[in-house]
Amino acid sequence: MTSISDLKTDGIGGPLQVRILRKWKHDVRRYETWYLAVDRFADAIQILGQRTNKSYIESVLHVSQCYTISDYSCPQLDNYQKFLENEFYIDVGLKSIIQPIPETTTIPKTWFRFVSKSHLIDLGERPPYYPDYIGVLSKIRECTKASGESFVLLILTDESGSELAINLWKECITNPEKFNRNSLHQPPATTIVAVTNLKPSIYNGVLRYGSSHATHIYVNPDIPETTALINLFTGPSRPAPPLSGTPSTLYDMKKKNKSDLLDKTFIVQASIKEFHYQNSWFQTICPICKDPIFKRGESWYCSAHGLIEKPTYIYKLTVTITDATDTISALISETSCRKLIKSSLENFISNNPHINRNTLPPIITDHKEQTKKMSIQMLRASTLDNIRFIIIDIEEPTTKAQTSVPGTPAQPQMTRMQPTDTTPEPSTPVEHVVRTLTYDPQDVQTTYTTINNSRQNMLHDAPTELPYMHGIITNTVNANLDKDTVLMLDMFDMMQQNMPAAIDVCKKITQHHPEA
Repeated sequence: MTSISDLKTDGIGGPLQVRILRKWKHDVRRYETWYLAVDRFADAIQILGQRTNKSYIESVLHVSQCYTISDYSCPQLDNYQKFLENEFYIDVGLKSIIQPIPETTTIPKTWFRFVSKSHLIDLGERPPYYPDYIGVLSKIRECTKASGESFVLLILTDESGSELAINLWKECITNPEKFNRNSLHQPPATTIVAVTNLKPSIYNGVLRYGSSHATHIYVNPDIPETTALINLFTGPSRPAPPLSGTPSTLYDMKKKNKSDLLDKTFIVQASIKEFHYQNSWFQTICPICKDPIFKRGESWYCSAHGLIEKPTYIYKLTVTITDATDTISALISETSCRKLIKSSLENFISNNPHINRNTLPPIITDHKEQTKKMSIQMLRASTLDNIRFIIIDIEEPTTKAQTSVPGTPAQPQMTRMQPTDTTPEPSTPVEHVVRTLTYDPQDVQTTYTTINNSRQNMLHDAPTELPYMHGIITNTVNANLDKDTVLMLDMFDMMQQNMPAAIDVCKKITQHHPEA
């Protein structure tokens, strides 16, 4: 008996035992009917019945059934036919011998080619095959194109915590053999969804994914991946979304040309230097046509669709980001913004109904100068002379960004300068002698206030880009004070913060001046 792995393009294959798992048709090539078949070694291949043979093949091949197939050919697939990794398919027709065989457990009842979100991105806009994706249903939304055609948006979360938005187009959602809307239950129910043969495309310069002619939707399929996801997402904690891509710097990214940046994701450690927007940092749009909508009385109104019950909110932000090597401007995606405010924009505005759309709220601006790990891509609409970037994902802040200048000396400790006594220890006891203090004990608080204010004024005038100057200025202010005055200033300084420490200083003064 021949196996799928034995077959070759334009070769002669012997009898082949397979199970038919899926069936689909092309919306343009209506003379083609396609099947996905799998053999006992869990290898898959596409089978085609076309033109004169189409009706006959549809009458003899049925999904889930097993067959022995003989007398077929193995032509090469063209770009519009190829959904799997194979370079050829099995062409069957009136002269082929197709014999049903009894149900068997030796041939798998399911077959998938799952990949992660990062792998999807790496495959790019023109992948060598259309892969499958599985995840927990996070959101489902009924949508409409500008043309009025309906489609369904699914958002799935995979085992790593990465979310993927998938558009299911009309040819998929109108076929009950491919899609059953009633079987999809939104959270809090844990629904596992497997989507086969995802097709990538570029929209507004961003890579997105939708259904293809071969796409089928499986809800809670009986496979190990389903059990693993249910256990993972119903456990004590959910996975945190990772960032994936090629580690890089902003300088290296700016050096690359368009072809080197195309369909690539780069991970950089950078901080947001500034947020930019014109007039408003968010916009309200029609959920149907995506055009801007405006308030009319207490309602929202779209000039194309009339009164709108609930608008869609989108960000209108760009950012300037910087790392140790360079600075660039970039758009910031909805996913990234959602992580900054730890909420969807819709929920944030709902919870803050009087938010000023002309002024960024502190919950966003507080992220300035914080080092973050960012996932960055080139916008597809970039030209050779105008490369533009978008931050597609961002991690929570790790540590505060340290503004520095190359060659800056290390920051000294914030301590007052005191002379170092290098006199050798005497061999005989030294008698303590009462010394006249250089300060008036009744005027120490005034002295402390005067010196401290002088220091703060100097710090205020110091260049902000030179943080190490803080210690130097402090030492300059106190350099000419004698040891006892400094000690007293330390005492009042610590009294502001720590009374036990201040008492300890007093004891030291008493030891040095027992009769003071």
